[in-house]
Amino acid sequence: MEKDLEFIELFELYKDLLTEKQRELFSSHYLFDLSLAEIAEEEGGTRQSVYDAVKKVKKKLLEYENALKIKEKKDKIFALLSDINDEKIATALREILEI
Repeated sequence: MEKDLEFIELFELYKDLLTEKQRELFSSHYLFDLSLAEIAEEEGGTRQSVYDAVKKVKKKLLEYENALKIKEKKDKIFALLSDINDEKIATALREILEI
């Protein structure tokens, strides 16, 4: 479950680097909670082909994170923010991060 959440977070960060088909398959399985068999039926493929495609997307997401480290940096920033006691400063910093 925790691993799934990690991949969902990576997907949110790097989805624009994936093909449209990769985004659709990953979204169907992880965001819309469709089974591999359900996706295969929709796509006119096999469960195994969907499994392989989703596995490839997960590998790509990890490769992007290993190269760019956006999630790692984001996690470090939010850890630092959680230590800030002045809510006004913390809110301002969160807004800056959203830009």
